[in-house]
Amino acid sequence: MLNNIPSQVSEAEVLFINHSAGKDSQAMLAAVHKAGFKGKIVIVHADLGEMEWEPMHHFIEANSFGYEVHVVKPPMDFFQLCKRYNRLPSGLARFCTSDLKTQPIGRFIKQYCRENGIKSAINCIGIRAEESPARAKKEPFKLSKMSLKREGIQVWEWYPIFDYKLNDVWNEIRSVGQEPHKLYSEGFSRLSCVFCVFGRKEEHQKAAKLRPELFQKMVQLEKDLGKSIRLKTVNGQKVNQYLPEYI
Repeated sequence: MLNNIPSQVSEAEVLFINHSAGKDSQAMLAAVHKAGFKGKIVIVHADLGEMEWEPMHHFIEANSFGYEVHVVKPPMDFFQLCKRYNRLPSGLARFCTSDLKTQPIGRFIKQYCRENGIKSAINCIGIRAEESPARAKKEPFKLSKMSLKREGIQVWEWYPIFDYKLNDVWNEIRSVGQEPHKLYSEGFSRLSCVFCVFGRKEEHQKAAKLRPELFQKMVQLEKDLGKSIRLKTVNGQKVNQYLPEYI
């Protein structure tokens, strides 16, 4: 249940729900829907292309409470981006998130506001403080950089479930009669890119079995770039740990 909802949220004309099909997105949508914003919700999903487990908009639509799901796509896919930056993403260089998700969704929000005469909007993101020390330091409500001052369009960034614990997430999903995506029951802790930089070794191992063609493409990408998605420590130094080393 959402508490201490900012007045700007209640007064906004539209609430954009960033939805990846992951558990946090699903719980966030359920919470916002239950909080009484039913006529203002717009769902936006950033399609990850090959790196998406499946066309996730189908799962989102099935659990959308009837709201329309808008799908946005980046101009370059994951593999093109890696070649452009001559590296793979890392915890400190998450161009996968910025280029594949944040920027396409940001462009959609600006265009939607302009086309519909929206002057006040909320960009809802399913970030939780419990996920990491870095996320715990974030501001759960702030003015977004995508605001268009010259056009009088104000966009606020809001993390509705910022204070939720993991059990709160599962409970929120089930409180509306839904179930999380089946991948969670198969041992995956997150629903993002198939070979996510934050994925555990055992998750990458499972992913290689479930998506063998994508695994081979990732192996070739690491070879072409001479870079890896993971690092290991050898004699006190961080060095590449390529996918075939642990899969």
